[in-house]
Amino acid sequence: MPPRTTKLGEDENGELVAIDWPDGDVEQMLQSHIAATPESSGGRSGRRQGDIGPAPRVSDTGGLWSAIDLQTFTFNSTELATTVKRFRDEMYRNQFPVLIPAFTHRCTACETTYGEERDVCEVCGETEFETPSRAQRQHLEERFASVNEDDQSLASLMKYEEDFQSFYGVSTILARLRYQHVNRETHVAGRPVTASGRWEAVEIEELVHADPLRVRPVVDENNRHGGWWTCPAHREQYWVKTALTFEDGADRPLEVCPECHAELAEVGYVETGGRDDDVERLFLKHEVIDWARHFPVLNGLDGRSPVLPLVKLQAILQWSRNYELQYLNPQNDQQLPDKFLVAYGKNIRESLRASLQEEEKKNPWEEGRLMYEGNPDDVKLELLDLSSDAGINGREPMVERLMSQIRAMFGVSDAFENELSDTGGLNAEGTQVEITNSAVASAHQDTIDKALNTLCRLIERVEGHCDWELGYVNPEKEDASLSALDVLQGIDLAQQTGTKVSVEDGQLIIPDQQIDPAEPASNTAPADPPPPDGTISGDESGLNAEHPRQNTSRPNSSQ
Repeated sequence: MPPRTTKLGEDENGELVAIDWPDGDVEQMLQSHIAATPESSGGRSGRRQGDIGPAPRVSDTGGLWSAIDLQTFTFNSTELATTVKRFRDEMYRNQFPVLIPAFTHRCTACETTYGEERDVCEVCGETEFETPSRAQRQHLEERFASVNEDDQSLASLMKYEEDFQSFYGVSTILARLRYQHVNRETHVAGRPVTASGRWEAVEIEELVHADPLRVRPVVDENNRHGGWWTCPAHREQYWVKTALTFEDGADRPLEVCPECHAELAEVGYVETGGRDDDVERLFLKHEVIDWARHFPVLNGLDGRSPVLPLVKLQAILQWSRNYELQYLNPQNDQQLPDKFLVAYGKNIRESLRASLQEEEKKNPWEEGRLMYEGNPDDVKLELLDLSSDAGINGREPMVERLMSQIRAMFGVSDAFENELSDTGGLNAEGTQVEITNSAVASAHQDTIDKALNTLCRLIERVEGHCDWELGYVNPEKEDASLSALDVLQGIDLAQQTGTKVSVEDGQLIIPDQQIDPAEPASNTAPADPPPPDGTISGDESGLNAEHPRQNTSRPNSSQ
């Protein structure tokens, strides 16, 4: 039986017709359609090019070393372990997070925000403005002091995530949200239909660490984020976007959940497990905060580990130490070669041992050749020749160069070398290193852009607005910090010179203006003036202990 149509109007381009589905219930039709095309949440092992679904992490598939190997290797390597720890500690040496006003004034009528004070709103012409909410600031400070059931602060959580930037190339935080079912009227073909439900996030219950190797992003056939859809409350099944119906310009499909009739939400991440990497849980786009700072791929959804290109350098350093121990061992009566083949990859020992057995009647070092019978794609080789250097001291320039290259990956540079640096390498004062402010500032800005701003958008989604931005203490302004007494002296000096100042959030704010120091109101000796930029940080100290928690469980849903 053909559907019943109703003519609504006509013009030169044709007729405008409304179609009534069976029983006149559009939502029922949509529900019956979606019930016929579900896919289970398991059984998705692997992903083909152009497919829609979870993308495997680069750390699991790229290179000869798996992510677990990289972590273990780093912990057992002096230069890598020390450098990673030192850079992580430097990033979170000061107070974190610093709450910064997202705007100066906001129109109470149209909510347009401005970066400076205005008398009249340029959009609606109203004259009433408001400043960032102090109540929300206090609420955020209390919330960030304990972000999960383990009483872990945001600072300790972010500091813990910093290690995963080094080992995995990406950090992942899971936001466990509480949802509430609300009703809203929807339109199909320009007509209002039966009110449909919608699950809205109303509370951030926890922020916890998620294992990036198990929590993977979902991408479509063009490697764009998303492509699966599910109900926020009923996540036992999902639907691929190609099986759903989208109106022109619509941000979500017309189909609704067959169980609660709520609108569907886009899946952004899945938790995999088991031998075949089956999908165990589905997470919405806004429920996972992930960022890749060093070498991002997949539009920043994943990243390559910065430790990976340093493996060979660290391996050579480790070989050098073993060589030195054998050289200095009085019980070693074997002649040590001056040429070495450094190899790392798959089945190295088995392949080289087979070659040596074939050449057992000859010395492969004297012959100048050594065969490797394995797959050339599974190994990386480098030949080192120390024959031109005198004895064991010929290693020192190479060792110092490799150590500097490892530290340079994380912005740690050699500050200076004194005259004792060439006395055998046993003097701890020979080479001093430092972490440059530019490296820390760059890491701070990347984390703000890719992680903290995402957290602010999540807060805005849940609370309706977020008047504050999250940031770090600027490492270049640490020496300009003022104590409470310094701030009071600065205010007194400003009053003597007729300068307008204000104190906001522990900062002494001095607007750009001409200051005449020859106009003091008294003979009191003025204090040292503040730096010319006019903004001085206040309290900039404090570290929080970290209590990492491994948790990738499904966010709670309440009706």
